[in-house]
Amino acid sequence: MILERHIRHFKDFETQTFVSTKQLLKLFDKRDEYKNDLLSIFKIDPAINNIFQIGNCKQLLSSINSLDNQCEKIDLPSKIRDIQVKKLLENEKALFEVFNVKNPFILKNIKKDLLTVESRYSAKNDLLEYYNLSKFANYLRDNEYDDLVNTIKEYLKVKNSKNDDSKNLRLLYHIEENKFYFRALTSTNDYKDFGINFSAFVAIVSLSKFVDKSKETIYIDNYSVDDSNIYVSFSFQNKHSINSNLTLSFNLILENDEVKRNAVAFNGLFKLEVEQNNKKSEIFLKPKGLKKEDTNIPVDLLTYPHRGNVKSVYEKIEELPTLIEFFIKQVSQDAKTISKIESPDEVRKFILYKIGQGKKSEFQVYKDAVKKKLASISVNNTFKLFELLRQVEDLFENDDIISRNYWRSKLYEALIEKK
Repeated sequence: MILERHIRHFKDFETQTFVSTKQLLKLFDKRDEYKNDLLSIFKIDPAINNIFQIGNCKQLLSSINSLDNQCEKIDLPSKIRDIQVKKLLENEKALFEVFNVKNPFILKNIKKDLLTVESRYSAKNDLLEYYNLSKFANYLRDNEYDDLVNTIKEYLKVKNSKNDDSKNLRLLYHIEENKFYFRALTSTNDYKDFGINFSAFVAIVSLSKFVDKSKETIYIDNYSVDDSNIYVSFSFQNKHSINSNLTLSFNLILENDEVKRNAVAFNGLFKLEVEQNNKKSEIFLKPKGLKKEDTNIPVDLLTYPHRGNVKSVYEKIEELPTLIEFFIKQVSQDAKTISKIESPDEVRKFILYKIGQGKKSEFQVYKDAVKKKLASISVNNTFKLFELLRQVEDLFENDDIISRNYWRSKLYEALIEKK
């Protein structure tokens, strides 16, 4: 990341954390390309200061606005022939030179039409892979073959002297550092900046409409947002009874990465709460996705790509209430299977086996600790199994969303498979 990430966790909310129309529209103070289209298609009148009843929205918008005030985001269309490698750096970073810059904001800041910009995220690989050069470039850098690097740079400069291919350089200007960063390389034709602010607006407005119709109570229980990524967990407070001592509740997860071409994604996270002798325990489960009636392969609950138009996004998001209801019913059936576990200790051993097979790189730092905890005690009932699994959840750092959700997905698979 370029700017420091904002991470918040909440156990509850107050009505003062709802946001008004005026507050919500601050999302477009700096980037208002889609503002009018969104207001029109969602039928929002800026003159009417309605309240959007999603708890802790105020804090999320405050974080987004704080990040926005630290930077300027710029899309710079450039010819491939005008983008050259200046220097390869460590940690998948590089310095690039961009010639013939015409963007007024950049020209005002650098006082010339040659921009030297440092890469972040996958930008270096994105550009060097245009030439199938990324891994070879790393090899040359690591072995200090500077003369060969310079030879290749000159070769590419000559070879691309008439290359009319155009790409969009997604840049971020860090105001305090007075420095530009190269975040990603995208198409100049079909990529749309349905970024953090856009996706937050769509989610809040859509879920507020859902609250009005369903009388559900929804609040943000945690979020993580930086200059290019947003992750928000919206907690639904209605509980669905599975049996006399087991309930299911739902969280809607929003994820959007501005520097990737992947779709904006909504997915589901489920909490199973078990009660025994006036004691409660809970576990979180993350299915890989929704299984639609025409296929058994899990898919995202709802997605919309970084292309198309606002109308197509609206048409997708209109399906959200129906999809949420379908997903809850689907996982409720799986929860009934979990509630009928006959040999909880055999399930514990199976989960231990599944985790032992896990290969996700981010998870490896926790793997031994998770295995040790799962192997630490035997369990003879479902409540004790849940308590053990809840203790495993506590091993993860709060801001390590990837590893935590990997565990939740593996746990879901194991509980469903081991009947």
